[in-house]
Amino acid sequence: MRLKDGLILREVAGQFVIVPTGRRVKEVTSIVYISSSAAYLWDYMKDEEFEKEDLVNRVMERYEGVTREKAAEDIGKFLKLLAANNILDDGVAHGSVLVRMPEGKQ
Repeated sequence: MRLKDGLILREVAGQFVIVPTGRRVKEVTSIVYISSSAAYLWDYMKDEEFEKEDLVNRVMERYEGVTREKAAEDIGKFLKLLAANNILDDGVAHGSVLVRMPEGKQ
C-alpha cells in the first residue's frame, strides 16, 4: 500500500495536520490530525510502498518500551484512519459510489 499523492503534512500550532492539495481537496474533506509518532511514520510512508509490518518495525527501532503487539494495534488504527479519510491507497474501495446511466445508454 501507499499514501495517495497530493497530500502534505504540516505542523500547525504544534499539531500535525494532513493537508490535501490539487484534486485531492475534493476527496479529503476532513481535517486529519495525527500524532508526532504518526508524523514520523508519514515521513517514511510518503516516499515508499509499505506494509503494516514495515511500520511496526520502524516503531520498534525508534521507540523503547513499546511492545510489538501495542505497536501493531496502534498502527492498525492509524491505517484505518487514513483509509477512512481517503488518504491511503490500499487497494480497497472505501465508501460507496453510485453511477447512474442515462436511460437508453445502458
